[in-house]
Amino acid sequence: MKKYLLLILVFFSLFNVTSQNKYEQDFNYFWNVVRVEYAYFDQKQTDWKQVKEIYSERLKTIKKDWEFTYLIELMKHELYDSHFTLNKNLAFSFRLIPNDLDAYITVKNNRYFIDDIRQGYTIINSKLKIGDEILAINNEGFKDVLKRNFPKSITNPNNEVKKYFANLIFAGKHNEPRKITVRQNGKIKTIALEKATPIKKSNTLLDVKIVNNNVGYITINNSLGNNNVIKEFPKAVNQLQTTKAIIIDLRNTHSGGNTDVAKAIMGKFIEKEIPYQIHERVGLEREFGVKRKYIEILSPLKNPYLKPVYVLVSRWTGSVGEAVAQGFSNIKTATVVGTKMAQLLGAINCRTLANSKIRFCYPFEKLYNTNGVPREQFIPRIKTKTDKETFTKVIQLINEQ
Repeated sequence: MKKYLLLILVFFSLFNVTSQNKYEQDFNYFWNVVRVEYAYFDQKQTDWKQVKEIYSERLKTIKKDWEFTYLIELMKHELYDSHFTLNKNLAFSFRLIPNDLDAYITVKNNRYFIDDIRQGYTIINSKLKIGDEILAINNEGFKDVLKRNFPKSITNPNNEVKKYFANLIFAGKHNEPRKITVRQNGKIKTIALEKATPIKKSNTLLDVKIVNNNVGYITINNSLGNNNVIKEFPKAVNQLQTTKAIIIDLRNTHSGGNTDVAKAIMGKFIEKEIPYQIHERVGLEREFGVKRKYIEILSPLKNPYLKPVYVLVSRWTGSVGEAVAQGFSNIKTATVVGTKMAQLLGAINCRTLANSKIRFCYPFEKLYNTNGVPREQFIPRIKTKTDKETFTKVIQLINEQ
């Protein structure tokens, strides 16, 4: 009997060691990949070495897979980077931004305000307004919630850190309702919100129509990652060859996409090859002292459209959507109209942790416009204050031609 009990104890001891080694292996791999390849440490307050020290202590207590997933999630948030994503989340994880964000929050003098409201989402039917100051969420002071979620490696968060977490918290958690308390025109109001929900869901990759006396209008329905757009978009433009101008609406491209789709869109509006964007692989220089930097070329497609084209962008134009807008800024017939975009950093690479199977995607290349301006700093030629204003502005511009 004693031998039997001893064998059981040995088995569970070995099991615990093996489990802990599993988490340690994934932890070290994750930390090291980010250390070597993450492209934007120069823009972050994050001390990545301290991150390892802080979360190594937490790692020692982990017994279950969900606990390890949460640990990796917390480490990811130390970089306050919306372009750094995981393929796993928990019921109490925050939703993605900008995907699941229906109002954009900004910080001024350590106070938090609604700076823009997402058009086409149910939030426009709520009583929230641009300019409202956010005081609380789910009956807890907004600043208290922020402090609880700020990175552990940062002692004095700057406005970029505060803005990231303000938007993350406003987007809410998967398992919680949202009850937002604001100061609006001097009055305190508490408003219940559902999760960010489009009023009308489109089942098409593109919507094509004629508006405003022979102006073509193409809406990209968050489909920049679908290779079917490579064929569908040029067909749509061909249908609009007799219009006096084309509007391309990128305001709902929060999920990004791929470069092939981007080139199929922009290639319909040029007659000869032009520079598209500059890539810089920071990790190679950090690890080996060798800089890898190159210019990507945009090539024309058949039957180009050479009349004016207007590109609409918003805070929910993300990643490849931002690259498309930036690329259009180099095309003579194109005008980009809108607010600042999602400002997602760089181009991403993805890896999978061997044991936990967590897939993580992170910015590994910096991207620049051909004039040297970082993509995340791109400003539309015609700048608007809000998502709602953008459409009105482009119609005004066309009417003034």
